[in-house]
Amino acid sequence: MKKKRDDSVSLSLKVTRIMKITLILILVGVIQVSATTYAQEHRISVSVKNGTFYDVVSQIERQSEFMFFYKSEEIDGNQRINLNAKNKLVSEILDEITKNNNLTYKVTGKHIIITKTAITSQITKEIVGVVTDERGEPIVGANVVEKGTSNGTITDLEGKFSLTVSEKSVLIVSYIGYNTQDVTVTSKTVYNIQLEEDSQALDEVVVVGYGTQKKVNLTGSVASVSSDEIKDRVQTDVLSSIQGTVPGVTIVSRPGKDVSINFRGRGNLGTSEPLYVIDGAIADATFFSNLDPNSIESISFLKDAASSAIYGSRAAYGVVLVTTKQGKDGRMEVSYSGMVGMKAPTYTQDLVNSWEYAELYNEALYNTNPSAGKNQGYSDEEINLFRNGTKPDLYPNTNWVDLLFDDWTVTTKHSLNFSGGTKKLRYFAGLGYVYDTENIRNRDTRRYNLNLNVASDVTDWLTFRGSVKYIQRNKDVDGGTPSFDNILIVPSTFVARQSTGEWGSVESGHEASGTFVGGNPLRAYSTNDWSKNTIENSMYELGFDLKPLKDLVITGQGTYKSYEYKNKAYVSLKDDVPSFLNPGTVIGGTGNTTNSMEVNWKKHSFLTYTGMANYSLTKNIHSLSVLAGVSYEHYQEETLMASRQDFPADSFSDLSAGATSGALYQNGSSMQEYKMFSYFGRINYTLMDRYLFEANFRADASSRFYADNRWGYFPAGAFAWRLSEEPFMAVAKDWLSNLKVRLSYGTSGSDNINSNLWRETWSSLSSSSNHTPINGELGSFYRPDGLLANSDLKWETTISRNLGLDFGFLNNRINGSLEIYWNTTKDLLMAVPVDNTTGYSYQFQNFGKTSNRGIELSLNFDVINKGDFRFNIGAIYNYNRNKLDELPNADQYLYSSYWGSSSLVPTNDYMFVEGKAIGLVRGFVSEGFYTVNDFRYENGQYILKEGIPDITKALTATYMHPFNIPNGQTAFPGAAKFRDVNNSGTVDLDDATCLGEVMPRHTGSFQLNFNYKNFDLSSNFNWTAGGKVYNVAAMINASGQEFDGIGAQRTSWVADTYKVYNVNSSGDLYAVTDPNELNALNANAKYHLPYHQSGITSSEWLEDGSYLRLQTLTLGYTLPHTVLNKIHIEKLRIYLTATNLFTITGYSGIDPEVNATPTGQSGFYSNLRVFPTLNMDFGTYPRARTFTLGANITF
Repeated sequence: MKKKRDDSVSLSLKVTRIMKITLILILVGVIQVSATTYAQEHRISVSVKNGTFYDVVSQIERQSEFMFFYKSEEIDGNQRINLNAKNKLVSEILDEITKNNNLTYKVTGKHIIITKTAITSQITKEIVGVVTDERGEPIVGANVVEKGTSNGTITDLEGKFSLTVSEKSVLIVSYIGYNTQDVTVTSKTVYNIQLEEDSQALDEVVVVGYGTQKKVNLTGSVASVSSDEIKDRVQTDVLSSIQGTVPGVTIVSRPGKDVSINFRGRGNLGTSEPLYVIDGAIADATFFSNLDPNSIESISFLKDAASSAIYGSRAAYGVVLVTTKQGKDGRMEVSYSGMVGMKAPTYTQDLVNSWEYAELYNEALYNTNPSAGKNQGYSDEEINLFRNGTKPDLYPNTNWVDLLFDDWTVTTKHSLNFSGGTKKLRYFAGLGYVYDTENIRNRDTRRYNLNLNVASDVTDWLTFRGSVKYIQRNKDVDGGTPSFDNILIVPSTFVARQSTGEWGSVESGHEASGTFVGGNPLRAYSTNDWSKNTIENSMYELGFDLKPLKDLVITGQGTYKSYEYKNKAYVSLKDDVPSFLNPGTVIGGTGNTTNSMEVNWKKHSFLTYTGMANYSLTKNIHSLSVLAGVSYEHYQEETLMASRQDFPADSFSDLSAGATSGALYQNGSSMQEYKMFSYFGRINYTLMDRYLFEANFRADASSRFYADNRWGYFPAGAFAWRLSEEPFMAVAKDWLSNLKVRLSYGTSGSDNINSNLWRETWSSLSSSSNHTPINGELGSFYRPDGLLANSDLKWETTISRNLGLDFGFLNNRINGSLEIYWNTTKDLLMAVPVDNTTGYSYQFQNFGKTSNRGIELSLNFDVINKGDFRFNIGAIYNYNRNKLDELPNADQYLYSSYWGSSSLVPTNDYMFVEGKAIGLVRGFVSEGFYTVNDFRYENGQYILKEGIPDITKALTATYMHPFNIPNGQTAFPGAAKFRDVNNSGTVDLDDATCLGEVMPRHTGSFQLNFNYKNFDLSSNFNWTAGGKVYNVAAMINASGQEFDGIGAQRTSWVADTYKVYNVNSSGDLYAVTDPNELNALNANAKYHLPYHQSGITSSEWLEDGSYLRLQTLTLGYTLPHTVLNKIHIEKLRIYLTATNLFTITGYSGIDPEVNATPTGQSGFYSNLRVFPTLNMDFGTYPRARTFTLGANITF
């Protein structure tokens, strides 16, 4: 590039001059005149903010015919230039950029040569002065340096300085938060220098609890994300959009599941979700996720108690603060952002085809009855018919994945914003629309967003604010929903649809069973079933800011938030499927003779009043801010449910059209209410803009606890030291831009429980359950519902400790932060079993203690930032170690995911262990499968060798095989083999053990960003290292294969399992029992024989969950202003984004990123789903790969 020159430039200039010297001598006069005229008459506009010499040169070259020549070593590339020249002469711009840095220029033709000004003598003198801000207040610790030298000093407590400098030198006066000023030394010796606030640096604020703070003054652990970082993301929810952008924040997004979020690990044994606050109002994850990203100004994440304790309750697991866009003084600005895209599944299951299934089925039947021969299920001719496809009505090869999933579906998102106002009235209005379809047919999601913000300065001391936020999300399903289980249940040998147009009724040339016909996954699409789901979120806010005194602001805010959920679902009538092989008859039991409708409605409202006063005072080297406030919250919830059956026809959509009797004639309702009253306060003190102190306190009274325990008190404190501003660090100013150490300690609380756990609750039963007459009659009655009340319940408390380091080098080209934290949560609010003789099953108590220790590192590096080209790298690394410190009687807390229902072994496949991470998988340690070498082969019988443990049928249930084994022995070659943990000689249920933690300790992301002229290219990668995925989908396929029916269709990896049958030269199937032949047949076997009937939780399928995913890749182009000015557009950017382009992983399942939702059932109360089934992959479908084209337009 022209601007990055080395000594070769000088050589090139010399050669050029020699070659052209004759022409120069002849035309020198003409050239001088024309060059001077061009430079003096040609006008351009140059705008550079905090740029470099190269940025100015680049803009001049683009707008003129000039070419610059210079030596790079003579140019100070670190000097910052702020220049806003509109329609200026080129010569005037050149004068401006060379006047204070010992440079001069010469115009030769269309060439501009920049050279260093020769310094003829060095005469020094002593100068004195004072540095003040715009209010005349002295600036303490400002840097005053003679340009081009290391000669400098720092202002004292009165802002004064003295320095010996060279005559006609230039002073560089700088202080963080202010614009750097160049001052030319003249004949005078006293200089009064006034620095202007750097609006960009000082306005770089982050939202904190009940206010904002300058980023440079933060003492707590706060990370922020701006709207620019997420507005082009194609995800339809905000939570998924911010995945991988915030250190210490783990977000798991999986299609068909709720997005989960955790700050710094899991803090309790249930949900550990943060508190959401939007424009000062308490919200929830649903509201936050469905915000329009283009209406968001910034998102702050408060990760330690020093920053979040001011919210007290619910802040134990962090706080997400959202600020939406506000109006600004000036003309109305209209902006549009939109995109349209196509998406397809990234992964689909690989299932066996029909002829492979037939061969496996023959093997299964032969395994049951070897004497019946090889082709008990299918003849060789039938297998060939499956293979060649000549009779698809009888012998099909049905691929359910291809039939059920659309290859490509549409997604689109649009936003239209209006903002502007006057000095007295400012407004912002945002409209949003999202339309998203799934790769499963007949279902779509639509979302509508409205965001209005208005602020009016009634007087200089009174401002009123108001806002309205409304979100409506509709999800409609037109037709039935295919069962993903049926993809495995109904084999590929079943006809999905006959050539006559009727639904399939043939399987393998025969009339199919009712199970297959009724379970036809494709048929579900055609029914008259439907469902309509609507969620409405609204928030209304009124507030005022009163300024009765200078630096005192009194704020009042009232917020009403409403959530309403409505779902109506209908199951239609279905005729029995006609028989293809027997026309005029039907397959019985494949229809539905009872239609039904169910309606669910839920509404909750949240009313909040907040009042606070904030006083700020700055005097010399002292800065003090005091905040005090009160708040009141009132939450109400109500739910209704009703269902009816026997509608006259499928066309009815009103519930009242159903019958008023029958098993589905049901009604139900519930109500819940709680209140909270709070005091809170914060004190910030800054000394010399280097020593920062902060103290927070909050007191909450929650109605979720009994009166004696309602109040919780949550203090926090923090200290920060800006080392880079110390006088003794002046020697490092050339390379150290920022260095700050932060230390914090504090507490926060949680009351995330039902509001009725501290008092007795009862449930009603009908008269049919009452066998004791009351006053001679059998009627409805009430009884305790299993919960033993606990009036001693109190707040769950989290203690947070944080040590942070913020750093910046080389004018912040390299910057980032390092955090070390230790969080402890005690008095966990959790369910514990009670003695059944009490008449109750469980009770909520304060029980146990957890901790999370970790490190967070975020790094940003401007690798190249010169002229038109910029290359930036951003990276995040998180390490978190979760630990269950205390849990008395932990062995009682075995709980089950119930993925295998009654056949799951062990029944409780999750556990808690003191001293280890939360949510450990419990099962059997796999040692592969039994081989021939584990047995003595005597007289045709396989006898286990001494020291080789046997397995029991308590693990395997029925386990078919063709071998001769001794009575009482279960093991045989190819059988699943597990570790005898207790060394009893037999593997039984007592050998179920902890299989280890599943959550990864190492996670992170990195971004690569490129800019060249008007082009931009950005990528975002997410990764995890370590951790395990509990692959339940694989475990299901590893069992039960010897029988037809449920689970008969299998994924293709079954071909790699141990084999006990072969085909002889005559084509007959036979059992392989000879040891040598078995070894040869299974030389490449990877898995055990999948014939056991139990669903065994095995370490074999606890797989490494490490992955690297290219989450987003975006290429954009911003049209130049010269083009846009002609069409009256201020800015226009077009971009192409792709998501989920690839994932590198060793995981064998659909996706290594799995959710962690609390769905585990405890053994002592089966309906209590409160424990986390972490990293379990079950019942999910693949994420989509999306390609979108979008545009951002500002008028």
